[in-house]
Amino acid sequence: MTLTATLFPTDSLSTCSLCGLSTLHPLTNDRGDVFCCPSCKEVSALLEESPAKPTVLVNEADVENVTLTLGGMWCSSCAWLVGEQLKRTRGVASADVNFIQQQANLTYDASITNPKLLKKRVKTLGYKATLPNEKPYDEEESFYMRLLISGVMVLHDMIVGAGIYAREIFGWATPESQPLVDFFQVMMLVTSIPVLLLLGLPILRAGFASLLRGQPNLHTLITIGTFSAFGLSVYHLIIGHGGLYFDTATMLIFLVSVGRWLEMQAHKSSNKAVMKLLEQIPDTATVVTNEADKEVSVSDLKPGMRLRVRPGARFPVDGLIASGEGDVDESLLTGEPRPASHREGDSVKAGTINLDGSFEVIATAVGESTMAGQIGRLLHEALWARSPLEGLVDKLSAWMTPIALTLATIAFLIWNAISGFEQGLLVALSVLLIACPCALGLATPLTLWLSLERAAESGAILRSTASLERLAKVEKVFFDKTGTLSQLPMKVQGVFSNSAKILQIVASVENESEHPLAKAIVEYAKSQGIDLIKPESFKSIPALGVVGRLPITNARSLIPSLQSPVYIGSARLMSAEGLTMPEEMSKQAETWRGAGLVVVYAGWDGQVVGVVGLGETIRAEAKEVMTQLQSRGLELGVLTGDESSAGERWQRTLGVPVQAALMPDEKMKRLSQNAAMVGDGINDGPALAAATVGLAMNHGTDVARTAADIVLMRDDLKMVPWLIDLSRESMKRVRQNLGWAVVYNLVGVALAMAGLLQPVFSAFAMVASSIFVTSNAMKMNNYPLLDGNDPKLD
Repeated sequence: MTLTATLFPTDSLSTCSLCGLSTLHPLTNDRGDVFCCPSCKEVSALLEESPAKPTVLVNEADVENVTLTLGGMWCSSCAWLVGEQLKRTRGVASADVNFIQQQANLTYDASITNPKLLKKRVKTLGYKATLPNEKPYDEEESFYMRLLISGVMVLHDMIVGAGIYAREIFGWATPESQPLVDFFQVMMLVTSIPVLLLLGLPILRAGFASLLRGQPNLHTLITIGTFSAFGLSVYHLIIGHGGLYFDTATMLIFLVSVGRWLEMQAHKSSNKAVMKLLEQIPDTATVVTNEADKEVSVSDLKPGMRLRVRPGARFPVDGLIASGEGDVDESLLTGEPRPASHREGDSVKAGTINLDGSFEVIATAVGESTMAGQIGRLLHEALWARSPLEGLVDKLSAWMTPIALTLATIAFLIWNAISGFEQGLLVALSVLLIACPCALGLATPLTLWLSLERAAESGAILRSTASLERLAKVEKVFFDKTGTLSQLPMKVQGVFSNSAKILQIVASVENESEHPLAKAIVEYAKSQGIDLIKPESFKSIPALGVVGRLPITNARSLIPSLQSPVYIGSARLMSAEGLTMPEEMSKQAETWRGAGLVVVYAGWDGQVVGVVGLGETIRAEAKEVMTQLQSRGLELGVLTGDESSAGERWQRTLGVPVQAALMPDEKMKRLSQNAAMVGDGINDGPALAAATVGLAMNHGTDVARTAADIVLMRDDLKMVPWLIDLSRESMKRVRQNLGWAVVYNLVGVALAMAGLLQPVFSAFAMVASSIFVTSNAMKMNNYPLLDGNDPKLD
């Protein structure tokens, strides 16, 4: 399943035909294609010269997908290069390479190519690739070893260089010591070569990839700067005079590599929420058979199998308890620290822990189909999705690199005229380093990734990081009533009818519905020992009720005259279908409504035959949540399809405006811009989709889950103000990081162009800037969880 984060369309916005970003000032080519910037326009022209020809899939049966785990990619240009080359590979229909996740999702024709050939193709480009069934290349360990070895070499160069500089500064130079200086200068050359090979080649490859893309970036600048300094030093060493900058070149590469190490740690932290889910599902399961229990691999399980789960073990599948009773720790999925009691007939989820019971479970979902698998997929897709702000920062970073090159060229020309070639080169190198947009590139995504992980730990699953950005801008919050503000399940308080079979008829039809009122009626009928009949037809009418038809044989056995459809729902449905309302039914309904009950009408053959009264209670935390949201300056409201009298009662109880008797399209019209909608029912789907941010409670229907931007796995309304606080804190840190990055670049470039910063100090400043934005973003790891019980803070 593919999730796409969408923005509200605006007439003034155009979409770039190359990168997909929105732009207010589009550029066009001769064919009329729209581009967001000159770089996209140039890259498009470059690609047209040798376009990637998509594979035409002749036989859909041969279409297969594979995800390769990649290694050795240093930037988005590396990902672009790998993706372009894979697209041009024979048999590949599509290739989506993500730098953040270090993965390539490929669709290919199995009759033409296979995963091993695709892996080999990636390796010919100089990058690492592993198949799903292989142990991934540990880039982190490999990079750490290269960094450690290079660090020793760099330390040697810096110590030797410092000694040589001190000799010149303090007047210690003598003819007798010159041979020793020459020897150490050669040693600096010898020790700098391993640094260039171990750390410099990946940067060179990334810089080359960005040049092929037509968008030079940080690695292009580093490649130009360091290899220029190294080449100039070798030249001066050969001719016997002039400055040597081996220590500068190696230190620059080392510091940039340290920045890369920090970025790798940040990516690792952002993936922690997904990995935590995947690691908690057991590898094996115990299948109950007629002969004896059998241990099998989880990959061999199928829905319908009967499994045994012993105390202390994790459930390997989603399923229904066939026998057993005990407490289950569901904190992995819901974030709720208190265990939940489960017994026969209850559902359990994969990855949760059986604390003290001995269960036999019938599997209903296995593998990726389990709740944990679906949540893991949603989190994974959220990390792939780019928020509008991230897109804007990417665009700004793309512009900063050519600007840095331009400024460095200007600085070189000026200082070359003033102080000569060497000084001009050093000043230009300082400008290149200080103007690198690495801090700007880290400022936004890292903060959003860590916030997404924090939300998952508290029991909220965000479909994209864009949801955080939009939630922080919310000014109004609207709630559905039934099942959202009210405590489920509702209970039947009374049934009034002249027919003794009314409850069986109504429950049989309502058994097909997912609405909380329908479930309460069915539950009550079952508790009375009533057998239900399978309807031959059923239709849900949003905001009004349902209509169904029972099989003729069964219908006549219940009531001889019952041959027409059965209508169940609100008084408006009865009126719309032309069913007459007997006076005694109307009086009973009024009495129940006055007592605060919800009234469900049932009728057929032209008249209302019975009414059912159901009671609901307000959630214990509802009033507190309303107070918390109002204290944050938010405007609140309740949107419900219930009758006006029920709406007035809830308005008095909650102290917030309640708009009642609303159809689904009317709910949508009430949702202004920058409004969040919290709901769970099937009739909330359109409103959840139309809102700036839709939040679905964990017991919501499938439609609600599909429409919502955020799924609340914990059945607790306190999640709503907590998420708003999280989003605001997240965006505050994003603004702080972006502000720092802009100020740092402006001040740093000015100092560098004035000749007040040496290249090494510029490199230190670049790394310090990256450390600042990274540490500021990492503070989101300490953001308190909803229940306040956070092991990270202990």
